[in-house]
Amino acid sequence: MRFLRSFIFYTFFYTGTIFFFLTFSPVKFFTRNFVVKLCTIWTKSVIKLSKLILGIKYEVKGYENIPESGSFVVASNHQSAWETFFLGSLFPGSIFILKNELKKIPIFSQYFKKLGFIFVRREKAFDSLKILLKSVKKLISENKGVFIIFPEGTRIKPGEKTKLNSGVFAIHKFTGLPILPIKLNSGKFWINKKFNKREGKIIVKIFPIINKEYDKEKVMTKLEDYYYK
Repeated sequence: MRFLRSFIFYTFFYTGTIFFFLTFSPVKFFTRNFVVKLCTIWTKSVIKLSKLILGIKYEVKGYENIPESGSFVVASNHQSAWETFFLGSLFPGSIFILKNELKKIPIFSQYFKKLGFIFVRREKAFDSLKILLKSVKKLISENKGVFIIFPEGTRIKPGEKTKLNSGVFAIHKFTGLPILPIKLNSGKFWINKKFNKREGKIIVKIFPIINKEYDKEKVMTKLEDYYYK
């Protein structure tokens, strides 16, 4: 049954995605607001499909911790592709900070560019940090409000730990943007790099904002506690 559900899901997912983005492929002629609407429709559709076909539901705890206005950085743990769809739909028009390899995905790369996504090279940490901070400051001046970063740097299996990248603290320190920590257990159900997915409920926990805390160790320790305890 799991295989059949996964097969049906991916059939809809890939054919729908290809049709959708080929139909709206001339991205350079669209406004950013229109592209945001298109991407929100797509991400919400993926979340709904995963619920209807795969039986992957979700529950969000801590909605009240989301700032009602202003710019901030979402710092989420990363277990699967599911959270990229979910966070994109929860924060429409948000700007993802991603590894440079994703910049080369056909068609999607044009959407990423229009949306203002920021790409970093993990092998060139210092240069990437300078570009990251410069890009964030520029986008803040253009009233682009929400930035999404995965401090773990890559997808981590449930129960595993890794050293967090301090780029999120650098953004907080040098731009003054508050940090909104988010933890989810998506990897238990949307199993990374596995065709078969597992039915169940993903728990998304949104923690209180970290603001005006300029002690790097305190910030990174707090994020580690949220993710791994």
